[in-house]
Amino acid sequence: MRRLGECNGLEYYLWLFTRLSAILMLGAGAAGIAYANIWGRTLMDAPAQYRWAFFPIYWHVQNTDVPDVFPVWANAFWRVWCTILLLLASLHGFNGLRVVLEDYLHPPVLVFLVKGLIGLLFMFVFGAGTVIIFEWF
Repeated sequence: MRRLGECNGLEYYLWLFTRLSAILMLGAGAAGIAYANIWGRTLMDAPAQYRWAFFPIYWHVQNTDVPDVFPVWANAFWRVWCTILLLLASLHGFNGLRVVLEDYLHPPVLVFLVKGLIGLLFMFVFGAGTVIIFEWF
């Protein structure tokens, strides 16, 4: 287990980023619910809104009667908003994966290789998500 005194400056900022990004993502989900209620997406019931905001799993989306979302995606603001959320969530998740794997892997060469693999996986996920957001919708 790591102690706070052993962390260098970058490790502390990554730790702080993980905590702050979790709060920001919860705030973004709450803002999505507020937006849905303010701008007329009241055709969904409350459980469907929570599923859309906090658990956007495909079978949740298929099982809800949601108005067409393509006009919203045509707006550049929402595409940039979703890209920022994708970046925030990806960095949060892959940083957490890095921390967990560093706790269990001890040979320095293996840690270096795993960090490189995590970096490549992050670039793939973020790149594919950005292409989906800007090209497919």
